[in-house]
Amino acid sequence: MRKYSAILLLSLLPGCTKVKIESEFSKLQQKTVITTGSPVILNNELYYDIIDIPSVKDTIDHGLSKNEAVSIALQNNPELQADFQNLGIAKADLVQAGLYTNPSINSVFRIPTRDREPGTAQTNIEAVAAVRLSDLWQVPLAKHVAEDLLEIVSLRIFSTILTTVAETKIAYDACLAAELKVQNTKDLFAVTRELRDEIYYRQLYGYTSDLDKDLVDARVSALEAELKQQEANIFNAYIHLKKLLGLMPSPQPIKLVDQLYGNIVLPEFKVMEDYALENRPEIHIAFMKIRQYKDTIRLEKAKVFKVVDIGIGYKQDFDRPFAGWGPYFNLTLPIFDDNYAQVARAEFLLKQAELELIVERIRIQEELNKPYKIFSALEEEIILYKNVVLPSHQRAIEYAYKYSKTMQLSMVTALESKVKFYDANAELIDKYYHALREFTHLERAVGKNILLLNRNNDEVYIS
Repeated sequence: MRKYSAILLLSLLPGCTKVKIESEFSKLQQKTVITTGSPVILNNELYYDIIDIPSVKDTIDHGLSKNEAVSIALQNNPELQADFQNLGIAKADLVQAGLYTNPSINSVFRIPTRDREPGTAQTNIEAVAAVRLSDLWQVPLAKHVAEDLLEIVSLRIFSTILTTVAETKIAYDACLAAELKVQNTKDLFAVTRELRDEIYYRQLYGYTSDLDKDLVDARVSALEAELKQQEANIFNAYIHLKKLLGLMPSPQPIKLVDQLYGNIVLPEFKVMEDYALENRPEIHIAFMKIRQYKDTIRLEKAKVFKVVDIGIGYKQDFDRPFAGWGPYFNLTLPIFDDNYAQVARAEFLLKQAELELIVERIRIQEELNKPYKIFSALEEEIILYKNVVLPSHQRAIEYAYKYSKTMQLSMVTALESKVKFYDANAELIDKYYHALREFTHLERAVGKNILLLNRNNDEVYIS
């Protein structure tokens, strides 16, 4: 009875095993906090309206900062939560790779169908119990390959996290830029209508022509159409931001509190480049692929003898007093298939992975240099617009209105100077947004929040 109970217990043990990913996810979570400043949560409860999120519910009236938006995206984005499950899938593959082949028992019962003559009718049984001996050297190697794949999946998820952070920041800035552009267009529209009224008034006294009227009418109508398009852009920008936050696309906008642009101090380019080439998850993935294929080569070489079984054989003749035990051995001889093709395939993959590491280094340097140069140029443009272009337009407005009162300049000239000011201001808003977008691309290329990188290098970042 005890023997049968032990057998039953052994048969139930595999069913009690559960694949757990807490330790792997903990490492992923730690890396996320270090690089982004925000945590991720496994199997987090998802919310579809921002007012339902516990961490935001009490502060929603005060508005949402960019950092808070990033935190919500990392915890409430369903695509990201779904991607976390790939960690469990890879861990399950690792567990499976570490399992040995179940022992096999093969039995044959021979029962005669008729008795032809005395002494020929007999019933016998043959049984073989065997275990897979080749698992002793193949399973550990297969487990190494699965461990490499698990690490690659974890790094790939980490890369997706960094991309989600970047997309959320860009979407947040797009909402701010869209709102500023609508307000600027409204101000420009009001000034242009005022200009149109002035032109119509002056035509009564012969100071303006039909050409002036037609041109200003076209300008007013174009601004009215542009304003409608920009209002649609605001709606679409908020819809995209809500998608990244994992929220339903309701028409209600989210109150945002951050400014579109602030003073940004970057660390030295060499600091960012060194960090990226050392820490970017894509670089680590390239290294892990090299390790994976090296482990794969060892595994495939160990599969030259794919199946080696050993066990015990038993035979019992029920009609005659004969029974016997003996060793059992099963071996597949590598005569036609010595697994050389699979070894060669792994060797080609290894060479490919080594070259892809070089490609990845070049790609990262390109991803760093492009946004860095564009951002630096946009910063200089923004400084010129803030210190020269807009102040010059402002002085032109003051000059035109001053001398329009003494009839030395017409009111049309004064109003046109305001129109040019708002046109320049719209250009500055575009430069703000594009500069922040390139900054976010640069941050993604570095692979770490620039604020946190600056703190590590005693720099200052003002948002």
